[in-house]
Formats: sequence, C-alpha cells, structure tokens
Amino acid sequence: MYYQRFAVVGVINVTTLDAGLVSLVEEPVRITAILLTVSDYADDIIEGWIGNERVMECPDYIFDTDALEATMSKSTTKIIRLPIEQEIPPGQIFKAGVRCGAVAIDLFGAYEYEKVE
Repeated sequence: MYYQRFAVVGVINVTTLDAGLVSLVEEPVRITAILLTVSDYADDIIEGWIGNERVMECPDYIFDTDALEATMSKSTTKIIRLPIEQEIPPGQIFKAGVRCGAVAIDLFGAYEYEKVE
C-alpha cells in the first residue's frame, strides 16, 4: 500500500478539487480508499472524480471532523476511511474535492493506493 496526502481548501459556491493521484502509462495505479476528515459540517458535498466522471458523492457530515466544539468530538460512527476500489486508467487522475454551498469547509486526507503490475 502507498499513501499520498492531500488538502483541499473550500470556496463558497464553488467545487474545488485537489491536484489528484496520477496514473501513469509506465506506472498505473489503483485507488483502494481515501482517508478523510473535514474542517466542519456545513452540508457540503465531498466528491471524487476520475477524469471527467464523478465516481463518488457523499455529504460532509458522514466524515469525522477536526472541529474543536463540544458537539463535534471524535466519533467512532463517522467514516475515516472510505473504500473506492477503482483502477485509474493510465493517463487519468483521481481527484477529491468539495462542492461548497453558502459555507466553505476544508478537506484533509490521503489517497490509499497500490501500483498495478
């Protein structure tokens, strides 16, 4: 298993994606999961894309948060690792991002992937 860190700073009323996990012709990769926390809960949408195809869409409140509020303590019922289990075609990029509404949030996490032989 390999891991590549990412961070996305959300922008109000905009979908913002990170630079992504690149699958090269010489070294194709398969994304197995993303490890993710959000900065807050604002009913924003977490997305995953391969090229121009959206392969993941989840609300922010199912993920754990780093917010330091009494009502948002670390939870054992929130998702920290979201399985993706998808091969990224050579030359394509898997990108995680956030579609923000009236309140922007940030994403912090890592791609969990393996090299395809």
